[in-house]
Amino acid sequence: MSGGAAMGEFPFSCPVELRFSDVDAMNHVNNAVYVTLLETARLRLWQEHLGFVGSARDIPLIVARVAVDFRAPVGLEDPVEVGLAVKHIGRTSFTLVYRIEASGRLAAEAETVQVHYDYGKARAVPITGELLAKLEGLRLPGVAR
Repeated sequence: MSGGAAMGEFPFSCPVELRFSDVDAMNHVNNAVYVTLLETARLRLWQEHLGFVGSARDIPLIVARVAVDFRAPVGLEDPVEVGLAVKHIGRTSFTLVYRIEASGRLAAEAETVQVHYDYGKARAVPITGELLAKLEGLRLPGVAR
């Protein structure tokens, strides 16, 4: 999904803290928790790089697709880091790729598709102007447009 890119190649990354409740009966982080890890990192990206603050409705993006490829189990004791980058930008949507590392090893790769959404009009709207420029600046090096 991220094409084997190393964490250092991602234009944004952040640590994500695990909770005791994230661990299942198999003594590793449950597969459903990975989507929450992606969401946590994505929210930090929205706030730190796209300037979205306030309520959820102040973030004009909705998730249309999530795909996760699991590579290695993650334990509660593992420090987790999530890298994010823009893979593709369309007219009203864009694709993010992710790398999840646990204790420095690849744990999962993922991809999400976000739709630029106008809640007042209840429809997708074109990605233009400042948002488009900021997304362009978050591309993963070497990924074709």
